[in-house]
Amino acid sequence: MSDTETDAQPADAQSPARESRRRPAVDLDRMTVAELTALRDAAEAKRREKLDDAKNAVLEETRAKLAELGLTLEAVLPSLASAGPLASAGQGGQGRKRRRDAGQLLPVRYRGPSGETWSGRGRMPKWLQTLEAEGRNREEFRATEAA
Repeated sequence: MSDTETDAQPADAQSPARESRRRPAVDLDRMTVAELTALRDAAEAKRREKLDDAKNAVLEETRAKLAELGLTLEAVLPSLASAGPLASAGQGGQGRKRRRDAGQLLPVRYRGPSGETWSGRGRMPKWLQTLEAEGRNREEFRATEAA
């Protein structure tokens, strides 16, 4: 046989080798739920590890370039220094979103027998707790629109 004859093998002879390259190393159909869960968790841990490595590489490269210019990352991005660890987690130092009606007076929803009021938000006031403990219904004290 010459070299040209050995290179020209039938398509059937090469197809099993190609199929084995395409198949995943793990047969997911034969795995149990516990094995699949463990595989998923391991894959997620590896993904996080690689992402952290990539972030650190970019950060080190950026710090090196800034050092060449005589700058620091904190000097270029002052919000990073003041925001603390949340800034690196993608929060941007904003924290919790503030309500639109924060700081505004709320309408009175409940009015007690001695003129006490409660908006219905937050902890229930002592006067209403006492009245409910005596067997009274909260709806008896609901404020009307006119009041």
